Amino acid sequence: MGIDRRVARTRTALYDALVALIRRKDYATITVEDILAEANVGRSTFYAHFTSKDDLLQRSLERLRDLLIEVQQGSGHGADATGWDPARTLFEHVSEYADVQAALAGGHGGAVLREAVDKVLADVLRQAMGTGLVGGLPRELVIQHVVATFNTTLHWWFEHRPEMAPAEVDALFRQLLLRGLPAGAAAPFIVMADPA
Repeated sequence: MGIDRRVARTRTALYDALVALIRRKDYATITVEDILAEANVGRSTFYAHFTSKDDLLQRSLERLRDLLIEVQQGSGHGADATGWDPARTLFEHVSEYADVQAALAGGHGGAVLREAVDKVLADVLRQAMGTGLVGGLPRELVIQHVVATFNTTLHWWFEHRPEMAPAEVDALFRQLLLRGLPAGAAAPFIVMADPA
Protein backbone atom coordinates (compact mmCIF):
# COMPACT_ATOMS: atom_id res chain seq x y z
CA MET A 1 0.00 0.00 0.00
CA GLY A 2 1.38 3.40 -0.99
CA ILE A 3 1.88 6.32 1.32
CA ASP A 4 -1.00 8.79 1.76
CA ARG A 5 -0.64 11.78 -0.61
CA ARG A 6 -0.83 14.34 2.19
CA VAL A 7 1.89 12.51 4.12
CA ALA A 8 4.02 12.34 0.96
CA ARG A 9 3.54 16.08 0.32
CA THR A 10 4.46 16.94 3.90
CA ARG A 11 7.58 14.79 3.83
CA THR A 12 8.61 16.21 0.46
CA ALA A 13 8.17 19.75 1.77
CA LEU A 14 10.36 18.93 4.77
CA TYR A 15 13.03 17.17 2.67
CA ASP A 16 13.11 20.10 0.23
CA ALA A 17 13.27 22.62 3.08
CA LEU A 18 16.26 20.84 4.60
CA VAL A 19 18.10 20.76 1.25
CA ALA A 20 17.38 24.46 0.69
CA LEU A 21 18.69 25.30 4.16
CA ILE A 22 21.83 23.18 3.71
CA ARG A 23 22.55 25.14 0.55
CA ARG A 24 22.41 28.39 2.56
CA LYS A 25 23.60 27.52 6.07
CA ASP A 26 25.99 25.25 7.91
CA TYR A 27 24.19 22.01 8.82
CA ALA A 28 25.23 22.30 12.47
CA THR A 29 23.42 25.64 12.79
CA ILE A 30 20.16 24.49 11.18
CA THR A 31 17.42 23.96 13.74
CA VAL A 32 14.11 22.17 13.55
CA GLU A 33 12.51 25.64 13.83
CA ASP A 34 14.40 26.71 10.68
CA ILE A 35 13.09 23.64 8.84
CA LEU A 36 9.52 24.26 10.01
CA ALA A 37 9.63 27.87 8.84
CA GLU A 38 11.16 26.94 5.46
CA ALA A 39 8.60 24.17 4.86
CA ASN A 40 5.66 26.04 6.42
CA VAL A 41 4.90 23.00 8.57
CA GLY A 42 3.93 22.83 12.22
CA ARG A 43 6.08 21.34 14.97
CA SER A 44 3.62 18.54 15.80
CA THR A 45 3.43 17.60 12.12
CA PHE A 46 7.23 17.42 11.93
CA TYR A 47 7.47 15.18 14.99
CA ALA A 48 4.67 12.96 13.68
CA HIS A 49 7.06 12.01 10.86
CA PHE A 50 10.62 12.52 12.17
CA THR A 51 12.45 12.48 15.49
CA SER A 52 15.13 15.06 14.63
CA LYS A 53 16.81 16.89 11.77
CA ASP A 54 19.30 13.97 11.51
CA ASP A 55 16.37 11.58 11.13
CA LEU A 56 14.95 13.87 8.42
CA LEU A 57 18.30 13.87 6.59
CA GLN A 58 18.64 10.09 6.82
CA ARG A 59 15.11 9.41 5.70
CA SER A 60 15.33 11.90 2.84
CA LEU A 61 17.41 9.19 1.18
CA GLU A 62 14.27 7.03 0.98
CA ARG A 63 13.53 8.92 -2.23
CA LEU A 64 16.90 7.81 -3.56
CA ARG A 65 16.19 4.19 -2.60
CA ASP A 66 12.84 4.35 -4.38
CA LEU A 67 14.51 5.83 -7.47
CA LEU A 68 17.19 3.10 -7.53
CA ILE A 69 14.62 0.34 -7.12
CA GLU A 70 12.47 1.86 -9.86
CA VAL A 71 15.44 2.06 -12.25
CA GLN A 72 16.58 -1.42 -11.30
CA GLN A 73 13.14 -2.93 -11.87
CA GLY A 74 12.71 -1.06 -15.13
CA SER A 75 16.03 -2.29 -16.45
CA GLY A 76 15.75 -5.94 -15.45
CA HIS A 77 18.65 -5.74 -12.94
CA GLY A 78 21.04 -4.42 -15.56
CA ALA A 79 21.53 -1.63 -18.02
CA ASP A 80 18.56 -0.87 -20.22
CA ALA A 81 18.80 0.09 -23.88
CA THR A 82 19.90 3.65 -23.02
CA GLY A 83 22.62 2.49 -20.63
CA TRP A 84 20.90 3.71 -17.45
CA ASP A 85 21.07 1.47 -14.42
CA PRO A 86 21.08 1.84 -10.63
CA ALA A 87 24.82 2.56 -10.30
CA ARG A 88 24.79 5.20 -13.03
CA THR A 89 21.59 6.68 -11.60
CA LEU A 90 23.25 6.95 -8.20
CA PHE A 91 26.24 8.85 -9.64
CA GLU A 92 23.85 11.15 -11.54
CA HIS A 93 21.90 11.81 -8.35
CA VAL A 94 25.06 12.54 -6.37
CA SER A 95 26.19 14.93 -9.11
CA GLU A 96 22.86 16.75 -8.98
CA TYR A 97 23.28 17.27 -5.24
CA ALA A 98 27.06 17.80 -5.23
CA ASP A 99 26.67 21.20 -3.58
CA VAL A 100 24.72 19.63 -0.71
CA GLN A 101 27.31 16.87 -0.38
CA ALA A 102 30.10 19.47 -0.30
CA ALA A 103 28.23 21.56 2.28
CA LEU A 104 27.87 18.53 4.53
CA ALA A 105 31.40 17.16 4.01
CA GLY A 106 33.56 16.87 7.06
CA GLY A 107 30.84 17.61 9.59
CA HIS A 108 28.24 15.65 11.48
CA GLY A 109 25.77 16.00 8.60
CA GLY A 110 28.28 14.37 6.24
CA ALA A 111 28.54 11.34 8.51
CA VAL A 112 24.74 11.09 8.71
CA LEU A 113 24.49 11.35 4.91
CA ARG A 114 27.22 8.74 4.26
CA GLU A 115 25.58 6.30 6.65
CA ALA A 116 22.20 6.84 4.99
CA VAL A 117 23.62 6.38 1.46
CA ASP A 118 25.41 3.21 2.58
CA LYS A 119 22.18 1.85 4.03
CA VAL A 120 20.18 2.68 0.90
CA LEU A 121 22.74 1.07 -1.39
CA ALA A 122 23.05 -2.02 0.82
CA ASP A 123 19.26 -2.39 1.02
CA VAL A 124 18.89 -2.15 -2.76
CA LEU A 125 21.64 -4.76 -3.22
CA ARG A 126 20.07 -7.09 -0.65
CA GLN A 127 16.75 -6.87 -2.44
CA ALA A 128 18.37 -7.58 -5.82
CA MET A 129 20.66 -10.39 -4.65
CA GLY A 130 18.30 -12.51 -2.64
CA THR A 131 19.87 -14.81 -0.04
CA GLY A 132 22.79 -17.19 0.13
CA LEU A 133 26.19 -17.07 -1.49
CA VAL A 134 27.01 -14.79 -4.41
CA GLY A 135 29.51 -16.42 -6.73
CA GLY A 136 30.75 -18.53 -3.83
CA LEU A 137 31.20 -15.51 -1.55
CA PRO A 138 29.09 -14.54 1.47
CA ARG A 139 26.35 -12.15 0.35
CA GLU A 140 27.03 -9.54 3.05
CA LEU A 141 30.72 -9.47 2.15
CA VAL A 142 29.82 -8.82 -1.50
CA ILE A 143 27.38 -6.07 -0.45
CA GLN A 144 29.99 -4.41 1.78
CA HIS A 145 32.54 -4.62 -1.05
CA VAL A 146 30.19 -2.91 -3.52
CA VAL A 147 29.28 -0.20 -0.99
CA ALA A 148 32.95 0.38 -0.07
CA THR A 149 33.99 0.54 -3.75
CA PHE A 150 31.20 3.03 -4.42
CA ASN A 151 32.31 5.18 -1.47
CA THR A 152 35.95 5.03 -2.50
CA THR A 153 35.07 6.05 -6.05
CA LEU A 154 32.77 8.82 -4.83
CA HIS A 155 35.37 10.19 -2.41
CA TRP A 156 38.09 10.11 -5.10
CA TRP A 157 35.75 11.88 -7.53
CA PHE A 158 35.00 14.79 -5.20
CA GLU A 159 38.57 15.09 -3.91
CA HIS A 160 40.55 14.67 -7.13
CA ARG A 161 38.39 15.01 -10.25
CA PRO A 162 35.17 16.91 -9.46
CA GLU A 163 34.95 18.06 -13.08
CA MET A 164 34.42 14.47 -14.31
CA ALA A 165 30.98 13.64 -15.64
CA PRO A 166 28.95 11.05 -13.71
CA ALA A 167 29.15 8.67 -16.69
CA GLU A 168 32.97 8.74 -16.55
CA VAL A 169 32.97 8.10 -12.80
CA ASP A 170 30.50 5.28 -13.29
CA ALA A 171 32.87 3.72 -15.87
CA LEU A 172 35.72 3.79 -13.33
CA PHE A 173 33.46 2.30 -10.65
CA ARG A 174 32.47 -0.49 -13.05
CA GLN A 175 36.07 -1.19 -13.93
CA LEU A 176 37.07 -1.48 -10.27
CA LEU A 177 34.03 -3.54 -9.38
CA LEU A 178 33.82 -5.84 -12.39
CA ARG A 179 37.47 -6.22 -13.47
CA GLY A 180 39.27 -5.42 -10.24
CA LEU A 181 42.70 -3.93 -10.00
CA PRO A 182 45.35 -4.42 -12.67
CA ALA A 183 47.77 -7.30 -12.07
CA GLY A 184 50.41 -6.30 -9.58
CA ALA A 185 48.59 -3.22 -8.26
CA ALA A 186 48.05 -4.89 -4.88
CA ALA A 187 51.58 -6.38 -4.75
CA PRO A 188 52.80 -3.89 -2.11
CA PHE A 189 50.04 -5.12 0.21
CA ILE A 190 49.58 -8.79 -0.76
CA VAL A 191 52.46 -11.19 -1.28
CA MET A 192 51.83 -12.83 -4.62
CA ALA A 193 52.32 -16.60 -4.75
CA ASP A 194 55.08 -17.80 -7.07
CA PRO A 195 53.33 -19.59 -9.96
CA ALA A 196 56.15 -22.17 -10.24
